[in-house]
Amino acid sequence: MGACDVKTEQQQQIGVNGSIQGSGVTRENTSVIVTAADGRSLRITPYGDGIVRMQATRADERVFSDSHYAMVERHDWPGEFAMERRGETLILRTEELEVQLDTMTLAASFHHLNDTVPVLREESPVRWRDNEILVSFVADASEHFTGLGHGYFGRAESVDLRGEVIHRNYGSRQIEQAPLIVPFYLSSKGYGVFLNSTFPNRFSFAAGGDYSMAIETHGFDARMDYFFIGGRQLASVLDHYTQLTGRPRLPQKAMFGLQLSDKGHDHNSATPSDETWWKRKITEHRAAGYPLDHVVNDNRWRAAGGKRCESKLEWDPERYPNPSAYGQWLTEHGLVITLDFNRCIGQFTAGWDDAFNLPNPGEIDFKESAPDLTNDKFRKWFWQSFHNNALKPADGYPGDALWIDEFDEQGAAPKDMILADGRSSAEMRNYWFFFIAQSLVADGWDKADLNKRPYVWVRGMTAGAQRYATLWSGDIYPDNKDMAHTVRAMQLAGLSGFPYWGHDAGGFYDWEAAHGPDEDLYRRWAMALGAFSPIWKPHGMGQSRWPLDRSGTSQAVAKQFTAQRYELMPYLYSSAHMAAQSGLPIARAMLLDYQHEALAWQYDLQYMWGDSILVAPQIEAGKAYSVWLPPGNWYTFDQKPAPQQGGREITVNPESGELPLFVKAGAIIPQREFALSTAFIDKQALELMVFAGADGSFELVEDDDVTEAYRISGEKMTTRIQYLHNRQELTIAAAEGTYMGAPLSRDLSLRLLGIDSAARVLVDGRAVPFQYENGEVTVLIDDVPMGEGLTVRVES
Repeated sequence: MGACDVKTEQQQQIGVNGSIQGSGVTRENTSVIVTAADGRSLRITPYGDGIVRMQATRADERVFSDSHYAMVERHDWPGEFAMERRGETLILRTEELEVQLDTMTLAASFHHLNDTVPVLREESPVRWRDNEILVSFVADASEHFTGLGHGYFGRAESVDLRGEVIHRNYGSRQIEQAPLIVPFYLSSKGYGVFLNSTFPNRFSFAAGGDYSMAIETHGFDARMDYFFIGGRQLASVLDHYTQLTGRPRLPQKAMFGLQLSDKGHDHNSATPSDETWWKRKITEHRAAGYPLDHVVNDNRWRAAGGKRCESKLEWDPERYPNPSAYGQWLTEHGLVITLDFNRCIGQFTAGWDDAFNLPNPGEIDFKESAPDLTNDKFRKWFWQSFHNNALKPADGYPGDALWIDEFDEQGAAPKDMILADGRSSAEMRNYWFFFIAQSLVADGWDKADLNKRPYVWVRGMTAGAQRYATLWSGDIYPDNKDMAHTVRAMQLAGLSGFPYWGHDAGGFYDWEAAHGPDEDLYRRWAMALGAFSPIWKPHGMGQSRWPLDRSGTSQAVAKQFTAQRYELMPYLYSSAHMAAQSGLPIARAMLLDYQHEALAWQYDLQYMWGDSILVAPQIEAGKAYSVWLPPGNWYTFDQKPAPQQGGREITVNPESGELPLFVKAGAIIPQREFALSTAFIDKQALELMVFAGADGSFELVEDDDVTEAYRISGEKMTTRIQYLHNRQELTIAAAEGTYMGAPLSRDLSLRLLGIDSAARVLVDGRAVPFQYENGEVTVLIDDVPMGEGLTVRVES
């Protein structure tokens, strides 16, 4: 018998910090520590009822402290294991999970509570070999995997990762832009795994039968530390993961409006941008009926030339002589503004110290501005430069979002150098984006009392930093291939805790052919797909992305999709709130809602937009393609009253710029009247579109659109809306909560679609006027107090 054996199978009660004499099993606070005969140890800790942490060490090692990394937001979770011994097996239970551990080998298996078959089982325990720490799992031929962030430029050939070997790490070459480094994945069996290490990683998802994950130590001190995350349903797993690593930070509502930039109007352009250029461009487009919310500045606002790498972080006094007055103009016109920073201008910005640089930058570009992100003095300087030189809140300067560019291009620097915090580049480079986000938001913006939410977007991002910032996918190509990659990357980002992910809609630039998106791609991608992306930012070199600068056909498509995006803003913004509350993304892979449907794992060029809308973009113009409609009935959004049966594949062949949209039966879609800015939307008027055929519900979330009051003090309004199909009854509950500037009443326009007949409509039991045509019932109800609910019933 081994040192961990006990003679009975009865449940053993071990007190806190107690042990069983000679058993190798001890408790330390909420953790259980099991030590094998060769000195290897495994520390197992419950994080609530749905998460278990596994930390492995060799005989001469201790686990890293909880503060070693900050990807996990906090470690003071409640929870305690109930423990039972059965021979050489130790059983640890929470209210949701069970871990079974072989006390001789330290190999673990993980069960959802009361399930006899494990969902995950270690084939062999954690082992150390050469410069690698590895754990292998038993492969299941029916299992599929997803998540894990995305690679450079968001280029992914599949959302289903089964059969792939993936390294999700910072690049080693200049051109490896925008990695989303999230060592967290989800399984079709209803669990997730998060690797709590920033060392280079490798995941094999049953490639050649090998299901394993490993970290590459490069000879430095590393630990295998991972979290098993239960949930059964993938949405619950994602909820648990974002509880662990932090909820995504909700931007201002304006960030969900249309964003346009001045790219292509630099010092070499015939029309270089400045304050006058922006005002003229905005005024022309607004006059033509195009909305705009977000002014994205690319270099030209900056002083000392306004060039990408020959300027400094402060406003140029000639192009913007009075930033405060300009900021007031932007506010009056319902606009927010991004200020950008290219890494290469660090050396020219006030207060830069050469000691900020990497100790050995190697052969990277702009090595004079190659900061060591572990250097806390650099991080303090970074925020102070924005605050004191650019944002200048005391002087009323404009600034709502920070665009942090080119920090993903330091990969050629050697991995064996020791950085300012005493750790190696091998360990820290995957962590650099986290440091950027933390310094600019947690240690900067949040302490500066700017009275508005931050929106920081970086070219690259790290797990856990979603609680501060987000990313975009870099300088992608304007072609069908990168359009397909973008659709998948958007879904993978959402599955990895980054629901407010963005891309250059239409593609950034084709350097070989020297052009941006042509008119067809502009319509299909920059406008159609862009309008149904979390962040809508048509941006890049070459042809202008402003609608008025495109062909007449493209202008009409832009008019259509800008109107649709802004009308759907209550639906979109409520979905954005849901993402901040639970991690459930806005753009959702089909597998997230339909994880047990095989086709959901195959159809990854379509996705759900919020709870109810299915988006199926056309990747190749003029080509018919298949769309999978999940089980249930589905409406075509632009042919609303005619549902069709789901659970099947259909063929579509839209015209260039048309976007197939389907709405599931039971959907409740809130809308508002179109406005030229989200700031100008009338919050008193609300339209509800109800798609009959199944029960449904929706939670409308409203707040002041700008400040952190919704998060810090709970200042928001939620309205629960429910539809019961068999009763043809819509209930709008009384609004709960309030916020600064909230209207006191609503004017409702109710549209119930797919109604076979309508003899009368009752509101709280009283007959009211209505219209009925082509299966659609329309009811108008004015001046409904926010604190009062109502029920609308259609009688046939």
